[in-house]
Amino acid sequence: MRSIFRYASLSAICMALLMVSAAFAQPGAAKQFAFPNVVGWEKGETATYPSAELGYSVPYQSETGGTVTIYVYNGGVRSIADGIGDQNVKNEIKKAETDIKSYGDAGYYQNVKLIKSETATIGGTRTVLYSLFSMKIRGTDVDSEIYLFGYKNNFIKIRATRPKGRDGAANAEVDKLLKEVVAIFK
Repeated sequence: MRSIFRYASLSAICMALLMVSAAFAQPGAAKQFAFPNVVGWEKGETATYPSAELGYSVPYQSETGGTVTIYVYNGGVRSIADGIGDQNVKNEIKKAETDIKSYGDAGYYQNVKLIKSETATIGGTRTVLYSLFSMKIRGTDVDSEIYLFGYKNNFIKIRATRPKGRDGAANAEVDKLLKEVVAIFK
């Protein structure tokens, strides 16, 4: 009888440990998307980061000097809702803004100014959290934008840095790329 009680107790303890470890398990690797080739932009090689929560990125370089990098990652967050309403997504845009300001404080960027932080629509269909910065990088005036939304339990962050335009002005070249890229997130 003691033997049955021991096995039952041991089984219950093992089951409890398995349930606890499953609850604290890290989320899986970022979903791989097939990013398109876009006329006027050279798509670079996908960079996969050393840990699953950091995901991967895909860079694009325009013929006129703009750079757009798309990051797909979960940041170790177990649940990320699609869209922009999730508090995790809202926290992530604030973190991205803070990161840019920190690079400015460290001297990598100069004259960093947050021009706007708002909700926007890209590609005609995708609502995103949007931040626009103006700054200098290696002595060149640039605009740097962050577009962020949740999709299939990942953060999709798009960072676009381009030659300086009028504050808040749209950039047709970047808009064209974004329209083709966000079409894959249906």
